[in-house]
Amino acid sequence: MSKLSEKSESVNSQSSKTEFRYTNSKRFNNAKDIIYPLPNCEEESERLRSQHFLFRYFWQSNFFAPIEHILSKPGSKILDVGYPSTNVIGLDMSPLQTTQIKPKNFNFVKVNVLEGLPFEDNTFDFVFQRFLVGGYPKEKWSYVINELVRVLKPGGFLELCEFSHMCDAGPADQRLWFTMSKIMEERGVDWNTYEKLEEYAQKQGHLENIKKEVKQFYHGEKSNDIEFSKMAINNMTNLYKSLKPMLMKVLKISDDEYDELVKASKYELFEFDTYYHIVRIYARKMFE
Repeated sequence: MSKLSEKSESVNSQSSKTEFRYTNSKRFNNAKDIIYPLPNCEEESERLRSQHFLFRYFWQSNFFAPIEHILSKPGSKILDVGYPSTNVIGLDMSPLQTTQIKPKNFNFVKVNVLEGLPFEDNTFDFVFQRFLVGGYPKEKWSYVINELVRVLKPGGFLELCEFSHMCDAGPADQRLWFTMSKIMEERGVDWNTYEKLEEYAQKQGHLENIKKEVKQFYHGEKSNDIEFSKMAINNMTNLYKSLKPMLMKVLKISDDEYDELVKASKYELFEFDTYYHIVRIYARKMFE
């Protein structure tokens, strides 16, 4: 190995160390002022992939906006914001995704949305963002939506989707979920964001034809689908596992005690038919 390559490897290694931090063998983003609580690791990436297909089944679609004409038009550009570690909806909508792991017309760009998007105005035909209530503090939501609309072409569509607090939770889920919720609220997260998506879109000033859809996401019998319930419960259980380093520290319990708490929550999700509200909206950017 040459001295130049040794130096390059050393710089890359140092950059990796500063970019991430490790807790309980899980890798977390180490960016300044980050509030997003979930790790950046293979286990969490797999959970996000599974979660994508879970919600595709839940909605019976990948998207709410009327964009079939956009997807079928050569040269159309789609921006999938967030979904840390795996932008699966973008890949799932790509016409080449069935034959390639990364289609040639698909690119990953690592950027902090809170610092602005590195794209020109009027770049994308469709902008999609889902489940980033835990990624932005309340006071930044208007800025984020302004950025999403800025890079959207006139006539293009913006789609947003968020979830509510957990409802009808059992003792174990209350302890886990509401501990996490309190931590996130202290970081500036607004759990009522799901109720405000339509309002944010209306106040943005450059959006029209705003449509909204609300559904309840049940983990028990009200889902009317036992296989769906199993997938939903597994997703929540795996979410708790991803949150383990943070919650175990705050709850001041041992590794085994935390695992037992998660195990109990798995049964409670079905028994109490725990649910939360899911809201999705879409809007079209006005022509000047």
